[in-house]
Amino acid sequence: MPFNLKLHDHDIILFQQLKKSEVDALEELFERYYEPLCNFAFLFLNDTRYAEEVVDDVFIHIWENRSKLFIHSNVKAYLYRSTRNGVVSFLRKNRPEHDSLKIVDNKNQGSMLPLSPETLMIRKEIALKVAMILQQLPPQAGLVFRLHKVDGMKYKEIAEVLDISVKTVENHMGRALKIFRKIYEENANFFGDE
Repeated sequence: MPFNLKLHDHDIILFQQLKKSEVDALEELFERYYEPLCNFAFLFLNDTRYAEEVVDDVFIHIWENRSKLFIHSNVKAYLYRSTRNGVVSFLRKNRPEHDSLKIVDNKNQGSMLPLSPETLMIRKEIALKVAMILQQLPPQAGLVFRLHKVDGMKYKEIAEVLDISVKTVENHMGRALKIFRKIYEENANFFGDE
């Protein structure tokens, strides 16, 4: 990817190539988004196998319907929204008694650099501490927080994915940050900030 080409623009080019049946474009989108989308689906399903199944179905659907697909926003938001819709369909089909989507913690491991055992241990401790806080957030606020802070999505993208207004995203983010700060302050000794 050229240095000055934004990721969003590159995704659009890849999607246009995919529409022309270029398998390499699908593979690159898959490499870039598969793990984050599985993590996103896992938030709702709490099962790695089902999360992977949902995301696999998203990419299969995209490939099989590539000539008919039109993306009106950006590719990343489209993939997350497709995954969210896939999760909803999965839950309706396989868990009809499931009346709400449960948010759970998962680990986002994106570094390509080799890490020392000490760094890995510190990361694991931090992840556990953050997970403790995230589990205490209201579900929608926790999801918005995770999409913004972990997956790096902009408020507008989150609004598209969750089918809510940008203002609602801002409200959830504000609520999450307020709760996050309060829990953090109450547990400063747990976080080693005495």
